[in-house]
Amino acid sequence: MAAIIMDGRALSAHLMPELRANVDELKSKFGCTPSLAAILVGDDPASRQYVKNKQRVAAELGCESRTVRMTSAEATTDSLLRAIEELNADARVNAILLQLPVPDSVDRFRLFDTIAPEKDLDAVSSASVGGFYRGQWGRFVPCTPRGMLTLLDYYKVPVDGARATIIGRSDIAGKPTALILGGRLRNATITWCHRHTRDLAAICREADILIPCVGANTGRPFLITADMVKPGACVIDVGFRRVGPGKFVGDVDFEAVKEVAGWLTLNPGGTGPMTVLALMQNLIDATRYQLGLQRASYSV
Repeated sequence: MAAIIMDGRALSAHLMPELRANVDELKSKFGCTPSLAAILVGDDPASRQYVKNKQRVAAELGCESRTVRMTSAEATTDSLLRAIEELNADARVNAILLQLPVPDSVDRFRLFDTIAPEKDLDAVSSASVGGFYRGQWGRFVPCTPRGMLTLLDYYKVPVDGARATIIGRSDIAGKPTALILGGRLRNATITWCHRHTRDLAAICREADILIPCVGANTGRPFLITADMVKPGACVIDVGFRRVGPGKFVGDVDFEAVKEVAGWLTLNPGGTGPMTVLALMQNLIDATRYQLGLQRASYSV
């Protein structure tokens, strides 16, 4: 039996009216338009696509959005620190997003810790990470995991007690996903894999929930093939890379895996739209926090 397809575009469209109502309330009752600033370095295709999608959704919701762009040659730790500090001091900016990747020569952890905690949209500062480690999520859940959680909840995927395998250890996807799913609120049993993991296929076949977050060229068309998936498992494909002009693929061989999995995200069209939606939820939360209000609530 073919998998249930987890459609992030459709779910995002379903939830947009709730977000729009929250933005309208902030504008009409408090005279405040949520405003996001993203810092984009270089010309990474996936990053440019993500920022483009963010700007489109922000406009649809009536939010303000700006992008601070730097070439890879212009981007140093000091120049990026100055950009972040200017945005911290700007009362018109409610949230700041440092879009990865940045050049290897840049101290990204120093940049993360410079973002004002109340504007730390992707929860990358030491204060936020410490909260995850202790099971206290603080003001924000990173956008990629938050979007995944919404998918899991909407499609009623059993998480409590499930074996969840995460492949990848990025600071905004793999790491926080492992901590959140294995935390007290979700209670999954976590296996965390990466490029040095031995016998990856055998580990993946044991997973009830399989979440590859790799995206980079692995030397083959797809990292996850049908023989690596446990029948009936939930497969959430976070990987995203360009394979040709205007053509993007994920980490999972979609056509083959959909015949084995119980649930499977589209890619493109699965976690990407949900990450952007979560970004907007975090922007609304940041704005409400700065106004002394509680978080917004959503049906999923």
